[in-house]
Amino acid sequence: MKNAKEILDRYNAGTATAEEIAIVESWYLKYKTPPSDLLVSDLLEEEEMGLQRLRAATAKKRHIRLWKPIAAAAILLLGVGWWALHKFDREPAAATEMLAGGESAILTLADGKKIALSTENIGKLLQDESVQIQQSAEGELVYTLSEKEQAHSPSSFNTIETPKGVQYKIVLPDRSVVYLSALSRLRYPVGFSKEERKVELTGQAHFEVSTIGAQGHKTPFVVQAGQQVIEVLGTQFNVCAYAGDGFIETALLEGKVKVSVKGSRKEVFLKPGQLARQDIGTQKLTVEEVDVNDLQAWKEGYFIFNNENIKDIMRKLSRWYGFEVEFVGPMNDISFQGNYQRTRDVRYLLKTLELSNNVHFEFIESKNERRVVVTRK
Repeated sequence: MKNAKEILDRYNAGTATAEEIAIVESWYLKYKTPPSDLLVSDLLEEEEMGLQRLRAATAKKRHIRLWKPIAAAAILLLGVGWWALHKFDREPAAATEMLAGGESAILTLADGKKIALSTENIGKLLQDESVQIQQSAEGELVYTLSEKEQAHSPSSFNTIETPKGVQYKIVLPDRSVVYLSALSRLRYPVGFSKEERKVELTGQAHFEVSTIGAQGHKTPFVVQAGQQVIEVLGTQFNVCAYAGDGFIETALLEGKVKVSVKGSRKEVFLKPGQLARQDIGTQKLTVEEVDVNDLQAWKEGYFIFNNENIKDIMRKLSRWYGFEVEFVGPMNDISFQGNYQRTRDVRYLLKTLELSNNVHFEFIESKNERRVVVTRK
C-alpha cells in the first residue's frame, strides 16, 4: 500500500479527495483509532488481508462478502479496502452527490388539512379543547390529550406519510413512540379507547409501545399492516409492509407479540430475536431467528445487508435516495453482505459493490430523472 502515507497526510492536511476521506474513515472504524494516529504498518496488514479476501471472492465468483466489523453501527463496508484505495486513486470525484433525503413528511388532520412537517413548522401545530399537536425542535411529532378526550372512544384520525429519503418520529397520544421509515404511512386515532389502541401501517416502522393505554388501562396495542395483525401490550418491534415486496415481516426486540393473518386461523407468538414473515401470495406464516441489533439499524441511520440479493438491496436504496432502478441481465445469484451509513453518498457504496466484478452501475441524472442502471458483467 505505497500510497497509504500520502493519503493519510492529505487527510490530516484537509486536502484529501472525497474518495480518500471515505477510505481513511473506513480504516478508522476498523482500528478504532483517530485518523491522525493510524499507522502505515496497520494498513499494510490490511492490504494482505484484502488480498486473501480477493482470492476467496474470486473463487466464489458470484457472491462477495464485504468486510463487516463487529460493531453493528459501522459506516463503510470495504471487504477489499486496499483494492478500493487503488481503484479510487485513479478515478475523479463524482460531479454531484447522491444523498438520502427529500421533501418533508406530511401530517393529514381529521378535517383533511395537510401540514408539512418541515423545520419551519416547529412548535404548536394544532390546539383545541381535546388535543394539542406540536413538532419539537428535534423534529418529532408529539400529541397531548385533554382529560376529556382521553375518556372518549376514538372519533377522528390523523395520518403521517413520509416521502423517499425521509424518516420521522411520532409520540402517539398514549406515549408510545413510532419511528416511521421512508415511503411509509401511519394512520392512527387522535385518542385511543379503553378497549383497543389500533393503528394502520403501510411501509416500515419501529414501535416502542407504552404498557399503559387510555386512563391507565393495560389496553392491547394493535398494528394492522396489510393482512397481517400484530397485537401487543408493552414491547419493541419492527414491521416491514411495503406494497410490492411480496411479504410482510414483523420482528420482535423486546416483550412478546402475537402475529396473525386477517381472515384466517394462522397465528404465531414471537419471542425477542424472532421474525414472522407472511408470504402475500400464499399467506404462509413462518418464523426465523434474527439479530436484534440489525433490526434497529435503519432507524439509527444504517443499512445492514445480510447476504441479500442485489434486487432487494437496490429496492431499499431507492426508497432512501430517490432513484428508479433498471436491471440488465439475470441477478438471482448475486448477493452481498455488509453495512453502510445512510447519510453518505450512495455512489461510494455502489462503487464498492462493483469491486465484486459481478455488476456495473450507471448513474443517469437529469432535471426530470434519477435512475441507476444495474448491469450484470
